[in-house]
Amino acid sequence: MTTIVHRATHDFDVPPCVLEGNRPEYPEPEGDRRHKGFVSLIATIDEKGRPTEFVIESATSDAFAYEAMKAVAKWKFAPAMKDGRPVKAQVRIPMHFNAL
Repeated sequence: MTTIVHRATHDFDVPPCVLEGNRPEYPEPEGDRRHKGFVSLIATIDEKGRPTEFVIESATSDAFAYEAMKAVAKWKFAPAMKDGRPVKAQVRIPMHFNAL
């Protein structure tokens, strides 16, 4: 599974946590070249633990970014908590793609 990076913030006491999710597919347009790829995306996780918004911070290519967003959009999270209540929060998700 992917490591989630949290910034120090006062927006929540407990950060969001991935409960379930699969790695992204290696993008077909990159398949012939078999390059390694990297994507760093910022995802907003809503109060129900659903990823709702994405910002691509950096990406080797648009194809890698698309596959990363497509995968994370299906992930399930435990939402961030503030004073015992679920709150919306942003997380940074770095993803490495390796050609097999």
